[in-house]
Amino acid sequence: MTGTETGWTATASATLEQAVKASFLFKFAPFVEWPPSAFPGSDRSFTICISGEDPFGNVLDDVIRGQKMANRPVRVRRVKLESGMAGCHMLFAGRSADKDYAPFAPITGQPVLTVADRDGGPPGAMIQFVVQSGRVRFQIDDSAARASHLKISSKLLGLAIAVDRK
Repeated sequence: MTGTETGWTATASATLEQAVKASFLFKFAPFVEWPPSAFPGSDRSFTICISGEDPFGNVLDDVIRGQKMANRPVRVRRVKLESGMAGCHMLFAGRSADKDYAPFAPITGQPVLTVADRDGGPPGAMIQFVVQSGRVRFQIDDSAARASHLKISSKLLGLAIAVDRK
């Protein structure tokens, strides 16, 4: 095998991993119950926000294109911390070189499902992606979700490799 083939394989694997994670982000939503206050208007979109480095590029946009969540259109919004968090229902926090990066701090206690990579992502996410044996899996901090008035379905909890229920 040449170096070019090895590089292509690593790139293809990384691309597949991000596609799986993007799909998971969308698929988590039906298994989470948000309080009515999270959707003040009947025509409001379900918004997935991305902060920090965006590992998905157009993949997440492609996954949600034309989709609905609870009869609401789904949209993706890239945000800057604090200034753009209003209206987020889910926040994926990517990596950041900023040593003071704390993307979940501005939304503590608010009904926003937080997601990050366990390795390299910021701490404190309700759902953390984990890669085990080449497969994308996830672990859930159910107590953090409950503290933010979110109820995660037992079906999703059952699929997690670990659940924190403090």
